[in-house]
Amino acid sequence: MATTKAVTAIANGLTMTASAGDVTSSSVNIDTGYGGVISVKITNGATGPTVAGQCQVQTSSDDSEYYDFGGPLVGLTSNSGIASWVLEVPMGVEYIRIVTGSNTGQNTTADVDLTNVTAVS
Repeated sequence: MATTKAVTAIANGLTMTASAGDVTSSSVNIDTGYGGVISVKITNGATGPTVAGQCQVQTSSDDSEYYDFGGPLVGLTSNSGIASWVLEVPMGVEYIRIVTGSNTGQNTTADVDLTNVTAVS
């Protein structure tokens, strides 16, 4: 059995500005797929933040009301710290987006990729 996948960069080097409000990404429609994975990485600069950056994955069935998909993914406060996660996205998810921020003291960076299975043969 082989699968075809499509990769969407939801955040590519997104600067999470210290003490700024949270940032919500655009939604990605994955209703024609069969689920997949979302990969999240939060990277600190040479000086770590006082409060770690966070990424909250959210899902929706109609692209209007979103629900948290698990709890927030909380980065590190260490200098040059890198935290990463891979979450399985179930086949029933139609729309997905992320909310990033919550860090104070120093900026952090977020990279988030969605790999969606689009065909099974």
